Amino acid sequence: MIQHHLILDTPTLLALSGNRQVSALIHRGGIEPETRLWAPVLSILEADRELLGIAEHIGQLDVIHTVDLDYPAALTVAQLHRDGVPPGIGAAMHAVRHVPEWGADALVATVASKAYEGRGVPVLDLNR
Repeated sequence: MIQHHLILDTPTLLALSGNRQVSALIHRGGIEPETRLWAPVLSILEADRELLGIAEHIGQLDVIHTVDLDYPAALTVAQLHRDGVPPGIGAAMHAVRHVPEWGADALVATVASKAYEGRGVPVLDLNR
């Protein structure tokens, strides 16, 4: 049974290219069936704009599942973006807030925890 859903935002996806904590998280997701890793499609696209080829790399990692961008998510991301939140972070915020539909707790696993301060979003700070 899945007990933990971890949402990976754009900064965390970019950190796949060498951050030890992020690498350990990916490894953990592969060996612990109670942990499920998610990446919003919009976060993947935003990461690929900054680091060409990262989308293909993420697609090869069976342990990372995607969160589609439906209309409610697009609307939330647009509203957050007007408030200065980057789209890939806004997509992670939307995903983590809708986890109760998945029946388990969730956190945004991020290397950019300051982006979530004051937003009421549960965060796992990968810099600690």
